[in-house]
Amino acid sequence: MWESGGYQGEGCGELLGELRGQPAIIAGSGKGVFEELSAAESKLGRYVQFAVNDISVFLTHVDHMVSLHAVRLDYWAALRRDPTGAGYGNTDFRVHDAGLYGEREWHQWTGLTPTMAHSGMFAAQVAYLMGCSPIVLCGCPEDSTCRFWESEPRPEKYYKPVQRQVEAEMARLPEFKKVIRSMSGWTREFFGDA
Repeated sequence: MWESGGYQGEGCGELLGELRGQPAIIAGSGKGVFEELSAAESKLGRYVQFAVNDISVFLTHVDHMVSLHAVRLDYWAALRRDPTGAGYGNTDFRVHDAGLYGEREWHQWTGLTPTMAHSGMFAAQVAYLMGCSPIVLCGCPEDSTCRFWESEPRPEKYYKPVQRQVEAEMARLPEFKKVIRSMSGWTREFFGDA
């Protein structure tokens, strides 16, 4: 069992602080993510890329692939590493989940307490625990913004409980909130623009 940055957990203790002081971009699936990534990259220069869920298959470079959906993550990681697939980018990335759906052969943040409810904010937790600063959210609006592959937004009520969790967690850990910025949506209003 480890304790760090206001959190505790069982898995991945060896990764704590490994990226201390390095800027990070969290790439989620919100519409506009590609434009947001381009803008954030020009501001940050050198950074560590955390790709969340399905967007991880579409980026030219990924350092860390992160999801709370382990079964889908099996597929996304395999798809990106498939040697017959052209154009999926680098294959030398790390994979992370929360260990909620059984053991996998990658980094599992088992027992992370609390674990954020959406994969984008879980990725921000991982980046924070690994020591990244600043952490810039791209395509992680945490509101009804369509995902890059959707034509219809989800109802806003779907996001209200997640927003409340984020607000409570950042009130509990103001040092975590201090390192996060966002490029769009509710998270930009809450954390501030990058």
